[in-house]
Amino acid sequence: MRKTNGIIAAVVLALFVLHGVLGALNMMNIAPIIVKALSRTMLALIGVHALISIGLSVKAVVTAAKTHAPYFRQNRLFWARRLSGALIMLLVFFHMTAFGYTSGGVFRLVPFDVFRLITQLLFLLSVALHIITNVKPMLITFGVRKLRPKAGDILFLVSAAMLFMAVGFIIYYIRWQL
Repeated sequence: MRKTNGIIAAVVLALFVLHGVLGALNMMNIAPIIVKALSRTMLALIGVHALISIGLSVKAVVTAAKTHAPYFRQNRLFWARRLSGALIMLLVFFHMTAFGYTSGGVFRLVPFDVFRLITQLLFLLSVALHIITNVKPMLITFGVRKLRPKAGDILFLVSAAMLFMAVGFIIYYIRWQL
């Protein structure tokens, strides 16, 4: 189950970077590419990842309760992973509604105001926290040796992509204000 969840997480991570970079290019009006199939596939995989993660989390909490040794303080990283994942699930709704809606088969933009900018930047921060806390466990799941260089490479790539996404959100906000 963990291996399957790790594979799904790796695919979601790749799709997230692709979706974010394409979205940022679109928001900056550099390359207006919209790939709905990519977004929907990623959303479905996120749902499966969330369900598996919830199941594994419940199992871990039940085991901790049975042993009467929850070690909440020692498991801060465990709870940071779960809370950042829950925050992502909440903020993904704001992300899906931040740009527009479909009415009568026509896509209509909504004004990108300060509230939407803040929710999108918080969304990126929660995803960043989730990725930072989960890269090493994902690599361990795949049996990768020498975690530090591999994790560093992944975190560098994702950080650069997320910085680009944040710039895309800010430019999109500025364009709405002009």
